[in-house]
Amino acid sequence: MSNTGPTISTTPKPPGSDLVHRIHEGEALFVVLVLLSGVGIGVTSFSPADGFRYWVAMVPLFGGVSAFLAWVRARNRGESPGGALRAQAFHWLGLLGALELVFLMKTAGQIQYDAIGLFALIALALATFLAGVHTDWRLCAVGVLLGAIVVAAAFIQQIVWVILVPAFALIVVVLIAWRRRGRPPTSIADQP
Repeated sequence: MSNTGPTISTTPKPPGSDLVHRIHEGEALFVVLVLLSGVGIGVTSFSPADGFRYWVAMVPLFGGVSAFLAWVRARNRGESPGGALRAQAFHWLGLLGALELVFLMKTAGQIQYDAIGLFALIALALATFLAGVHTDWRLCAVGVLLGAIVVAAAFIQQIVWVILVPAFALIVVVLIAWRRRGRPPTSIADQP
């Protein structure tokens, strides 16, 4: 007679395997935030107005992750999560208010159109960093990364032509040389 019931494994789990599983789940949230930040800097580079709207749309997502982490932290400490969630709501609503002020300053002509997306990103970087101070240090790391993206975007806009023009010229020269030769070199030994 065969046993068709569920089988229960008696193999012990490796020590800390639950912790490893929880860390991987938690890290996924931060990877998503970082990937969305990369998308946002691309959007901001191509269209500052769309970049501003993108960063405003990211506030609920960043705020949701932060609120979730605050809720988990309060629950793990045996505290009522209500106070932590209320603080998170005010924190992220404050960011939305700051972004509204940035938009009003742009409308009044106080901020250049090209800079509006970067201002929104600066505000999000600061809010994310400060949320990390109160919930999870990894949010601090995401905030620092967002700040670094702002710096990189500012410098990239200044030096993009210094890099793009020579790179484009080099590509054109290589294509012309390749076409004249009739075939691309297959190795360094094939070079004249």
